[in-house]
Amino acid sequence: MGCGLRKLEDPDDSSPGKIFSTLKRPQVETKTDSAYEYILLDFTLEASSNPEVIKISSVLDIASKVEEYYSKGYVVGAVHPIILPIGHRRNFPASHMYRVVLSRLKLSQKHAAPRGQRHPRLVIEECPLMCETLTNELVKELLGKVNETAKRGKKFVGFVTQHFSQPKACNGTSIDESAELESTLGSRNREHRRKNSDENYKNWNEGTLSGHSSESGIEEELQGESSLLQDADFQFGKEVSPVKPRKGDDKLYTVFNVFDDSTCWTYHEGVLSMKVTRKGPVISTLEADWLELTTFYYKQGLSLIDSFVHWETSKGDYLPKSLEGLFIYEEEGAGVPGSNRKGNDAIVVEQWTVIEGCEIKTDYGPLLHTLAEFGWLLTCVLPTPIVRHD
Repeated sequence: MGCGLRKLEDPDDSSPGKIFSTLKRPQVETKTDSAYEYILLDFTLEASSNPEVIKISSVLDIASKVEEYYSKGYVVGAVHPIILPIGHRRNFPASHMYRVVLSRLKLSQKHAAPRGQRHPRLVIEECPLMCETLTNELVKELLGKVNETAKRGKKFVGFVTQHFSQPKACNGTSIDESAELESTLGSRNREHRRKNSDENYKNWNEGTLSGHSSESGIEEELQGESSLLQDADFQFGKEVSPVKPRKGDDKLYTVFNVFDDSTCWTYHEGVLSMKVTRKGPVISTLEADWLELTTFYYKQGLSLIDSFVHWETSKGDYLPKSLEGLFIYEEEGAGVPGSNRKGNDAIVVEQWTVIEGCEIKTDYGPLLHTLAEFGWLLTCVLPTPIVRHD
């Protein structure tokens, strides 16, 4: 994770990550009345030799894996892929890994945990989609659904995609031949699957989610089968690749924290503008004034929760260009941006993640724990498509 950011103020060269803030550096490191504790958990969809990485079969499994932390007062604040699985990097071991960040107010005798109070729970739901790629317009539609859900006590954490590896041929044929054979054999069932998917999409639009839902260890299969997206091909961050994933190999999930109180949240879309340069189909540099883009909303009392960028480019269109995406901001209550409410200070941290296989050598963890002592709460982590092999 790394990109070029316009510097509001040159950071200290000795810092463990580049910090860009609306505050002066000494103010960033000023003790406040509250502090946070963070736990970082890594998950993988494939087998790993690293015992610290938790094996899961689906993103849905994350809910049950973090249930014990919720009983201790922690709440998931961010879920993100370790690297964006686009282009050739879909084959990297790390492309099947996810990072989950949990936080809680630092417990002390002054702020003791209340006894007998029900803790929130994590809910992960699958979004059936009827299109080949995610676009800004589609994400805006999904955000409308999120806002409807938020009125019922669900606090949005973010969208998460799950990529499924291309299966390896085991009958002596090539991948392409196997795919062609499978396409021929499966043609009889395709229309049946399409009808099922059409019905599921209709139900979801009417407010009844069809598919899989995992809620703090309770996994429900409302339809009993996982064929919702057999005819839908959508990719979060797709690049031109010689091997095209089969339709239905990617899935999109929404992640929520569910609270029992009457608090509601409202989610707003904001502009995400950046300039990218490519070497062939691979993005080599990225420049974005993220601090400038987020400061206005933070000063209105909102928080940045998630983002969406459609990284796909037309074949051969490798010239430097601007990309437009979406920031998703959270507002507690049903107000509108600009209302009289206490503003938040903003920090943007640029941090490279160093990965060897399924082992993370360096990342934003140490800096996050340091900032936690000064009362900074993490709201989201935005992976970028910049990968260096050196």
